[in-house]
Amino acid sequence: MIKPWLFEFLPELGGPSLEPDPHDVATLFARYLDLWVRDEALGFEGIFFSEHHFGRSYSASPNLLIAAIASRTKRLRLGAMGVVLPYYHPARVVEEIGMLDHLTGGRLEIGTAIGVPQELSRLNMTMAEARERNYEIVEVLDAALTNRVVSHRGKYFSFSDLRLLPRPLQQPSPPRWTTVVSAESARRAARRRIRISTGFNATQTIKGIFDAYRAEAEAAGFEATPDCFAPRRRVGVSDPDGALAYA
Repeated sequence: MIKPWLFEFLPELGGPSLEPDPHDVATLFARYLDLWVRDEALGFEGIFFSEHHFGRSYSASPNLLIAAIASRTKRLRLGAMGVVLPYYHPARVVEEIGMLDHLTGGRLEIGTAIGVPQELSRLNMTMAEARERNYEIVEVLDAALTNRVVSHRGKYFSFSDLRLLPRPLQQPSPPRWTTVVSAESARRAARRRIRISTGFNATQTIKGIFDAYRAEAEAAGFEATPDCFAPRRRVGVSDPDGALAYA
């Protein structure tokens, strides 16, 4: 069964040479919050918010958007696809997950990502460093969602006996996701038993990614159910006259 979700990209107003009026930005946020509330009534199962920086969108903190919409909805699953881990300290990531799971009433979905090369480079971070940071933070996240007290010693982060609070409402953990664009990253996700979302890939590419995940899941001893997979697609909606109304 296909479960319809939304993948939100909150567009910026103006651009590099045109700074919008702050009141127009506030109006834009209010409009989108109203739209997301309406999505629940339309029957969507959930929303994934994106994280982007330095232009083209107002999605610098998807966790803030989740907190804002949580109090206005009752059924929608809410998550990020994904939180760009290389920007953060792992302790903050873990504790915000716990807070958000309670603020959403147990409707949180955890999604993580390495990030967009063009955005990371603005902070003088290479993709090689971003991958290293991502894998190290994921290691902490895996441990923290299993253990009450966490210690870690790595290349970028070191700490001892941290008790990260609050624990998530959903136990042992909210559903966990990562964006994948290759068969190897799909296999890595399957070994960690977390769900995967594709990019906007061709159908044959998605099939290869999903097949790799299923094969690795079988080798790891668990069943890859349909809930483990999310193909991402752009969908255009036309009005009765045939004009493109939304995409």
